Amino acid sequence: MNNMIVLGHGQFASGLQYALGQIIGEQENVVFLNFPESKSPAELKQEILAAIESFDCQSHILFCCDILGGSPFRVASLVAKNLVKSEVITGTNLQMLVECCMEKDELDFYELVELAICSGKQGIVKLSEQLANTKVNTVQQDDGI
Repeated sequence: MNNMIVLGHGQFASGLQYALGQIIGEQENVVFLNFPESKSPAELKQEILAAIESFDCQSHILFCCDILGGSPFRVASLVAKNLVKSEVITGTNLQMLVECCMEKDELDFYELVELAICSGKQGIVKLSEQLANTKVNTVQQDDGI
């Protein structure tokens, strides 16, 4: 069973939780942890450990953090070192979470990690390039090529 812990500065995690809930509903085995200014890294670590304890299966944990090198990332990395099967990724976005939550119970853990990275990157696009690619493809199809 794959589990996810989403964490980040301020209200990052709860904001994503709210948006994710609107799109695909509440998710099992996904915990969202905020890191406001008033919380210490030690407190965040305790929250992470409590979240892990709440999972039915305490292996296969994907930590989804906001930014590389931030306190949530560093604390998650220290916790992950002591777990059997875990990964810590950064640059978490809503596209990534939607796809991962929809597929997390169907994929092997390492497939889930790869899906997170790929879908996160695919969710970052420039509209002008997308429109240009659409026009090129439409022109080629109209010409019968």
